[in-house]
Amino acid sequence: MIKNVIFDIGNVLVDFHPIPYFQRLLPKSDMSLICPLIFDSIWEQIDEGRLTCEQAKRKHIQRHPQYTKEIEYVYAHWKEMMALKEDTYAYFKECQQRGFHVFLLSNIGAESHQYLSERYAFFDDADGAILSYQHRCIKPDVRIYQLLIKRYRLNAEECVFFDDNLLNIQNACALGMKGILFENCTQAQREAALW
Repeated sequence: MIKNVIFDIGNVLVDFHPIPYFQRLLPKSDMSLICPLIFDSIWEQIDEGRLTCEQAKRKHIQRHPQYTKEIEYVYAHWKEMMALKEDTYAYFKECQQRGFHVFLLSNIGAESHQYLSERYAFFDDADGAILSYQHRCIKPDVRIYQLLIKRYRLNAEECVFFDDNLLNIQNACALGMKGILFENCTQAQREAALW
């Protein structure tokens, strides 16, 4: 029996699609090439709490000096692409109203956390959260799932987890959770209703 609903944040509760977002803003640059050079293993260190955005930006410019203009622009404007997915947030609230405990489990950096918490209520609304930068551990590392389970005394078999990354879902399922690969809110709700 499901008692706990766990939400990822990026591409579940907020939009995070850098290529189309920045291609619109920088139409003369090939952002399908440049964005993957930015949202890479260096960016993951922001989510791990090992680098600030400023430190990561300097590393990216050092690694790809030919794209300095685009890197500077992305770092100046990336937070703005994180718009709330209203339908998912409504579902989040509906889950709570139906008596489920609702948690957040996200790869997220300190600046993203601050930006989003100043604009949206889901951090305050959640019954608990594990945010990667606070623990220096990112999904799909099983330790971050185990931390959520231990901190909030959850039974994995009583949890359903929404994430847009298949490997993150697979590792949650390996621990006994139900996992739903999030494509959109309608699809996720439909699959969750099966449990």
